[in-house]
This record gives sequence, C-alpha cells and structure tokens, in this order.
Amino acid sequence: MIELHPITPENHAAARKLAVAPEQRNFVATIDKSLADAYVYKDALFRIAFHNDQPVGYVLVFPFDKGEKRVVNIVRLMIDAQFQGQGLGRALLNKTLAWIDSLTPTPDEVRISTLPANVRALTLYRSAGFEGSALEDGEVALYRVAGR
Repeated sequence: MIELHPITPENHAAARKLAVAPEQRNFVATIDKSLADAYVYKDALFRIAFHNDQPVGYVLVFPFDKGEKRVVNIVRLMIDAQFQGQGLGRALLNKTLAWIDSLTPTPDEVRISTLPANVRALTLYRSAGFEGSALEDGEVALYRVAGR
C-alpha cells in the first residue's frame, strides 16, 4: 500500500535519492527541482510516497482557481526506477487522486500532463479516467472530474 507523507528532516535524505531510469529523465524533473518548486510556489503540495516504510516515489500538486473552477494540477508523479513495474505508479496515482479529493476547498477538476512521447504515462492516466489530447506548453494535458 502506498502512503503519502510530507517531506521532513527524517525522510529528506532518503527522498533525495529517488530517481527515474536514465531513459526517463526527459519525462520527469528531478526531486531537487520538485523540492525547489514546492518551496517557491506557496500553494504547492509535495508528498513522498512510501511503500512498506520505504520511499518509492513522490508527487507534487498545485491547486489553483481557473475561472469558477478549483483545479488541482498534478505537476509531478514519479516512481523510482528500482520500484517500477510493480504497479506502484498506478497505486501512487490512485492514492494521489484520493488525497486530492480530500483537499479543501474541494476541487472540481484534476489536471495531469506529460510529453507526447511518454506513452506509458499517457496510458496510465487515461486508464484512471483522464481525458483529452490537447497540447498545452508542449505537453499532452489530460483532465478528469474530481471525486470520481
């Protein structure tokens, strides 16, 4: 089971060791970049994903208002290279969606995006109910109604 925890002095060093496989480096920013983004953007929410008490990935989300809608953008979702292929990416996405649904104010919509070449991620996102194919800032942007 995946658990999400804030980054703390106790898990910081272990979390900073998380990395994707070399061939995936163009798809996901490093944890150092993600930590910096979470620090700089005051509304950002950053969580380390643990499985069996071991850090296996992370997620970074940015809640924002888009007109009358409250949207949560999943900016980064990553599973460490050594833990891939075990269903943990899907588990992390599902745990993240449940966490997003619990946020206040309640979100209306969830957004996620990736580069067009990241077919594996696009397949995962679509299987979780995300829809869309429009390019936004060079990435395929997908949306789903929150709370489904």
